[in-house]
Amino acid sequence: MTKKKKNIDTKEMLSKIVVLIFSGIVGAVGGSMIYAKNMSPQDTFLELFLILAIFIISYTVQIILHESGHLIFGLLSGYEFTSFRIGSLTIIKEDGKLAIKKFNLKGTAGQCIMFPKEDDYEKCSYVLYNLGGVLINAIVSALCFVIYTIASGNTNIDSILICMIGSGIVIVITNGIPMKISGVVNDGYNVMSIINNKIMKYGFYIQLKVNGLMSRGMRVKDMPLKWFQIDEKSDFSNPLVTSIKCIEANYYHDKLEFDKAKECYEFLLNYNPKIIKLYEYEIKCELLFYEIIGERNEEKISKLYTDQLKSYIKASKSHISKMRLMYAYALIIEKDMQKANNILDKIEINKNKYPNKGETESELEIIKFVRDNFKISTTME
Repeated sequence: MTKKKKNIDTKEMLSKIVVLIFSGIVGAVGGSMIYAKNMSPQDTFLELFLILAIFIISYTVQIILHESGHLIFGLLSGYEFTSFRIGSLTIIKEDGKLAIKKFNLKGTAGQCIMFPKEDDYEKCSYVLYNLGGVLINAIVSALCFVIYTIASGNTNIDSILICMIGSGIVIVITNGIPMKISGVVNDGYNVMSIINNKIMKYGFYIQLKVNGLMSRGMRVKDMPLKWFQIDEKSDFSNPLVTSIKCIEANYYHDKLEFDKAKECYEFLLNYNPKIIKLYEYEIKCELLFYEIIGERNEEKISKLYTDQLKSYIKASKSHISKMRLMYAYALIIEKDMQKANNILDKIEINKNKYPNKGETESELEIIKFVRDNFKISTTME
């Protein structure tokens, strides 16, 4: 069996497990409530709709608990708080205070990012921080099961408990068992990678360090380049290693050395086996940008700007890097001044809501570079 076939089978198996658990919960809870209340057929639909709503709320609560688990165990492991996100609502530490921002990442419902205090990546603790979310979900689900077992009786309360148990199990499975979901690796995958390889451990460490420093306002170009230079024989198919090369590319990008950044991205894109979809789309976005401000080869632009990439850009349209890309596309390729100016207005409105200060400053400088080089008068100062 080929590797591709195995990956497909894993995804199919996971989907079947999640659907089975979800269907079982809705069916079991709905059936028990209908039976207990001796409901008429016309009320059955409304009751099942109520169960679905309870499950969605329970799942959301478990997501919050999951990210809180990362926060708690991250603090216990010696990390500092950087950001906490549920959906697009993001809480960050800015200038020593907590601030509310907006950000979303395709394929994730939430994220808790911590900052490593240690300067030596080998001294950092990784396992509890990564598995903290799963541990909290498992503990809460177990407590709900105990309460349900010894104190059941009220149908509505039982329904909430069962939905909490079921949604917790779904999150434990999808985050605890090492796998890639929607192009994003889960907690279990990170732990297995870190345990088995020092370079992957370093990749996890440097991601947190760079993200934390950028959130505090530092630019990538002001960080030591040696942080991001690793042996090119490393396994770049692992996302933790891919990330290091991407940060190296971002270093050159921030210095406006686009040719060097392009070399890094093309190295990754040509790497075999393939990198995960999330990085593939991010890389293609940057290569598309470089082509737009460079040679503007129509064939290359068309090859990069596929329906799949358009869909990804739309899903991550709140990212300032995507707004910069679409600004360049509207300005240079479409030659639509009004559309370009509208994107600039949107950036101006949202720039203070973006959680990464270093990235924001970098992107605003690159946007100015595009504007100045193509001599377009805009409303942006």
